[in-house]
Amino acid sequence: MTSVPPSAVTAVLRAGPAAGAAAVVAPYDGGGPHPRAFARHGWRTVAVLPERRLRPPAYRNAAPPVGYGDTVVHGGLRQTVKALRALGVTAVVAGGTGGIELAERIAWQLGLPGADPVSSALRYDRGAQAARLARLGIPALRGIRTARLADAVAWARSSPATGYLLAPAAAGTPVDAVECADEHRIGAAWPELWHAAARHSGSPHLVLSELPGRRRYTLHTVTRPGPDGRPEHVVTGLRPDAPTGPRPPDGPPDPALARYTARVLDALGVVCGPASLRLAYGDDGAADRGPRLICALAAPVMAHADEAPHPPTGRHRAAGVRARRPPPSVSAVQDHP
Repeated sequence: MTSVPPSAVTAVLRAGPAAGAAAVVAPYDGGGPHPRAFARHGWRTVAVLPERRLRPPAYRNAAPPVGYGDTVVHGGLRQTVKALRALGVTAVVAGGTGGIELAERIAWQLGLPGADPVSSALRYDRGAQAARLARLGIPALRGIRTARLADAVAWARSSPATGYLLAPAAAGTPVDAVECADEHRIGAAWPELWHAAARHSGSPHLVLSELPGRRRYTLHTVTRPGPDGRPEHVVTGLRPDAPTGPRPPDGPPDPALARYTARVLDALGVVCGPASLRLAYGDDGAADRGPRLICALAAPVMAHADEAPHPPTGRHRAAGVRARRPPPSVSAVQDHP
């Protein structure tokens, strides 16, 4: 289960008021780096571990997380929130993809600033993300989100492309995406990927999209309210996923990429905390070579510390991305393909 980078966690919390207790939701990887990362800044950590029946199959027999001061077993939201209040929790962090929805619901109940939990899928679900961008007129990869091979093949037949990308709907799931040349390759890759997605994310839904361009990049961002209280997105890192393309590995994003990143984060309802985005440019000769989102993972870091208007230290040189537009109202249910 992919974890929130500890550097992003500490960057968001470093500028806040006095340290308190942070709840880490669904730390299925044995605890991960969160206890140490928070402890360096004086924060206590509480593991929120869903009951066995509520976990994805791959984590139902996982060992209890280590390094936490307390553990709260989540079976129902009311009881979990009550227990966290009693422990003095003032920040909520998703321990990975599987904890995003619950972390946002808990933070909402605790009155912490953060995204609307109704739209949680937009922060990690590839299909919901692509549909949301397309609905708002933001360039997006064409694709389909489905748990049925027949639907995927039918879409591929009706949407000719030079190739296709088949991936779990849940971004951050430790299952590799598969590039498919045609419907036969889609059919061959489907069963293994379907079972792996269900095992690790709890959902068998996959996303089949047109193949992104070969110039692919990963951007890391942190979002915090600006001086006027509206979301302000700052790029903290940029790297190519492969040593190709004209942009140097350590260079800042070009203006088009910066603008696109800000629009995407607004569309996905990211209002605080770190996010990682995978983006691609069209290949040379393509009709449209502008950036396209492959997937985004915005695991929330929600605390009153996020209200501080000062940007975190260590931001990428010359890579500021600022968007002070309030994000539009979002609905994960409406935006699922």
